[in-house]
Amino acid sequence: MATETVGAEQTSAAATPAKRARRLGGRQLALGAVLLIALVIAGTVGFRYWRDATLYISTDDALVDATMQSVTSPGAGTLVIWKAQPGSHVIAGEVIGVVRTTPGLASVSSYNVIAPIDGTLLRVDAHEGQNVSPALPLAYVADLDHLRITAYVDETAIDAVHAGQLVDITVDATGGTPYQGTVSEVIPATAGQFALLPSSDRSTGNFTKVTQRVEVRIALQTTGGAQLYPGENANVRIHR
Repeated sequence: MATETVGAEQTSAAATPAKRARRLGGRQLALGAVLLIALVIAGTVGFRYWRDATLYISTDDALVDATMQSVTSPGAGTLVIWKAQPGSHVIAGEVIGVVRTTPGLASVSSYNVIAPIDGTLLRVDAHEGQNVSPALPLAYVADLDHLRITAYVDETAIDAVHAGQLVDITVDATGGTPYQGTVSEVIPATAGQFALLPSSDRSTGNFTKVTQRVEVRIALQTTGGAQLYPGENANVRIHR
């Protein structure tokens, strides 16, 4: 009986190191798998970063843009007729309102308010019966049939951008839908030159160097039937 008990204890003691070895081997295998997955992910991300940096100039500082003009009155007076409605399509030269000078003046006359360009009325601020002046915008019309993308590229990369380059575009409003375009113009000055408040003042002793941005205009080839609107955020990749 004692002999059987000793044999069982010896067998159990011999089995314990084997179990530990199997558990250790399983942990090492799992750890190796995790490390392999991490290396694959890091390699994929690194490759994509290298590819994008080598093949493209990318920026998310971009937006949908369009030719837009304000509708104004040619003279001061009362807006007696006003046919403008948001979303309405107008043709350049179309009469959309009439302004009559204030009664009591030496002569009473009327002015036609006309649409400055072909396009869509995006915003209408005026209303019939309102007193208006030539400096007061009555509405805004934009050419939604010829949209473009305005992107801002760092000055350190702008040397590689020129008219005619292909551009991959996505717009936040339409998710991952891809659009194509071409660089139509590179504005020959930094965006800061046109700002009301400059981003840096080189005349002061505490000047801090800031990377400047250059405006790049991109012509949209097609929107695939999707309606984009001026001001929507976009992401662009310019092919080198």
